[in-house]
Amino acid sequence: MKYKLIHGKELDAALIARWLQIRDGSTQDQNSSQNQAQSTYQSPYYHPTFTQIAAGIRDDTRIVVCEDAGQIVGVLPFHRLSKYQARSVGLFLADYQGPITDNGIQLSPKTLLQAMGVRYMGFDHMPQSRTDFTPYAWAHSRSQVLDLKGGFEVYADRLALLQNVKQAGVLKTIKQMERKVAREKGELRFTMQSTSDHDFAQLLQGKSEQFNRTLGEGHDTFAIPWVRQMLDCLRAHVSSDFGGLLSTLHVGDELVAAHFGLRSGGVLHFWFPWYRVDYAVYSVGLILLKECASHAQSLGISSIDLGRGEQAYKTRFATSSVALCEGAIANPDLIRKARISYLRTRWAVRDSWLGHKLKALKSAAKTSKQSD
Repeated sequence: MKYKLIHGKELDAALIARWLQIRDGSTQDQNSSQNQAQSTYQSPYYHPTFTQIAAGIRDDTRIVVCEDAGQIVGVLPFHRLSKYQARSVGLFLADYQGPITDNGIQLSPKTLLQAMGVRYMGFDHMPQSRTDFTPYAWAHSRSQVLDLKGGFEVYADRLALLQNVKQAGVLKTIKQMERKVAREKGELRFTMQSTSDHDFAQLLQGKSEQFNRTLGEGHDTFAIPWVRQMLDCLRAHVSSDFGGLLSTLHVGDELVAAHFGLRSGGVLHFWFPWYRVDYAVYSVGLILLKECASHAQSLGISSIDLGRGEQAYKTRFATSSVALCEGAIANPDLIRKARISYLRTRWAVRDSWLGHKLKALKSAAKTSKQSD
């Protein structure tokens, strides 16, 4: 195996074509573990255009190209943050991370680090199907998914079967809420693929307010210049193969919920949902997701990935999941072990009596500040 390091801006047509071929699994053997990896690779975060856009915005974007017997068999896009540290391409924006390899090829993490020219690479959205990385994980999670193959009605039946009810509870609740909001506020209007700049601006503003409200002042992700630039570029790139997708829900002329996500082929990744808090009583966020699912087939979308997390709405809508893990590879491994020790200490404090007390004090102080 040979490794070549290139700048993200060196991604040319030939490499893109081979990348897509690997991603689509056209030369993979068809055993179950590889089928899982192949399916995961359909995520838009593994599409070369995602890396292309990142490279156009961040000059620290690099790609390790893996070759075997003169054939490209894998790629690993990443950001070289310093001569010591790297992160997967897209940093905290990427809900899937890691290499894309052909024929179930496993890579040597230490050799990868040498090729990248760094000592440490952390990951927090690595598919567990990448068994070359799982030994270096210290936490596990999952990304929950709506399987829409066969259309929305088939999905609804599948969801009902999983929830062991005659009609899926969440969908029944949503129908009731749709009637209630229409009766009390006005007619609902959903747009699966909106081109409205005004609605997009409202979504970003609403998410910024949510970040500041829930995470605290100064934690607005969208205030980071490169993040906002990347979102704008992703939105501008619209195609069935890869692109941003803005979906909106109006009551009359008022925007009450919206979502901006990424789609690639048959996969829509549910990324940045938002709803007006004064409409929370009507569950407009759930109505928005249900509408996205019911209109997905019109765009050739057969799967909606809700991303990592155990939020109640994800569990209520999901019919399957992708196993993920969090960890790091390092050379020497002592760096990774030190990171594990630090995290375990933090987790122990967080879960202790003192941690709960500090959290309560912080929450009280935040409430007091908001009331002032």
